Amino acid sequence: MKVATLSTEQAPPISVPLCFFAVAPVFLVLAALLLAAGGGNPFADTRSPASLAATHCITLGFMAMVMLGATQQLLPVVIGSPVPAPRLVAWSTLLPLTAGALLLSGGFMLGEPALLNLSWPLLGLAFLVFIGAGMLSLARASARNATKTAILLSILSLAVAVALGMLLARGYATGLPLPYTRLATAHIGLALGGWVMLLIAGAAYQVVPMFQLTPDYPKWLTANLAPAIFAVLLLGLASLLLEPAPRWMASATENLFWLLAACFAVVTLRLQNRRRRRVPDATLSFFRLGMLSLLLAALFSLASRLSPTANDYFGTLSVLIFLLGFAMSLTQGMLYKIIAFLVWFHLFRGGINAVKAGVPNMKEIIPEPWMWRHLWLHIGTLLAVLLAPLWGVAAWLVMLGLLLQGVLLGCAVLAGISVYRRTLGRIEQIPA
Repeated sequence: MKVATLSTEQAPPISVPLCFFAVAPVFLVLAALLLAAGGGNPFADTRSPASLAATHCITLGFMAMVMLGATQQLLPVVIGSPVPAPRLVAWSTLLPLTAGALLLSGGFMLGEPALLNLSWPLLGLAFLVFIGAGMLSLARASARNATKTAILLSILSLAVAVALGMLLARGYATGLPLPYTRLATAHIGLALGGWVMLLIAGAAYQVVPMFQLTPDYPKWLTANLAPAIFAVLLLGLASLLLEPAPRWMASATENLFWLLAACFAVVTLRLQNRRRRRVPDATLSFFRLGMLSLLLAALFSLASRLSPTANDYFGTLSVLIFLLGFAMSLTQGMLYKIIAFLVWFHLFRGGINAVKAGVPNMKEIIPEPWMWRHLWLHIGTLLAVLLAPLWGVAAWLVMLGLLLQGVLLGCAVLAGISVYRRTLGRIEQIPA
């Protein structure tokens, strides 16, 4: 995938993705503070108020914020179909998502049903606007490629995950008699295994060859991976919600999901080993770390079923490594690359004046040493995660790592915005 093949003329205003990217790091800091304020070891009990509050800060406030911003850039540029009224969609998504994530996290942390009751309509509105705009954009697109299919299936997964999440929040707030454990399992599976996994895979089909200078993903994988994962998730949903369902179905679907995920990770790592440019790159290392974490999460999931005495520990580690190791590593790595590319691309729209003003190259927008420091901090945080469910000191190290990563990432986003504004000012001062 080359830059020349992108529909760059249909890109939304740079403010559309950047407003999401600027808010996201704040929620990492907030997640760390909530974990610290919860008392005890929140990683020893993933259903504790602090754990639930921090988890939704990371998933809704950080990851969904980045992914919604990035998708509104991917749809017009990669799929070739612009999101309708991009600024209106952006603000109609950003504001209720921010408010809803804060209220939901506060409701879990404080045990306040009123906050939970306020959160789910706001979150429903945010995702309804995004899903509606995304589906309209995909329906208009003439492109027929694997990325479009993966994004479509990820949005469908998101729609069901959001519906289940709204039902759970309403149930917690009002005491509705619901099968909470099964609904929560389905909600987590579709949110992480569907929305996150499929969106990352779809973006990787374009990002990995274009930015990491690797060969293209093999057609057998791009044509089949996303539909197979989606089908497996639907089978898993049926096994959870339909009664009676064969006991083997839930185990079989979980095994199939991890097999498909591991296949994606192995293929990606093999492509990265064949990249044309061997110069060390921090964003590439974030991506590799994410793929290794995905394999590790699969191993922990298998260990949780093979070791009845330690199944809770390995099961917790599987979710934590998938969330913080796979999803968060790739989110942060792609965010660094996307911000640099967006700033560079939008500045070069200034034509000859941009050349005269001296537009910085992508590596100058966010300094490489900054990204390497963040990567090593993230690796240290993940190593602490392995011991966090058992050791309080490691839990505090994870909290500190999340806090510092939020600060580092926030400073990097602001640095990119500052470079854009400063250079744009120089371009505008040059006579036409």
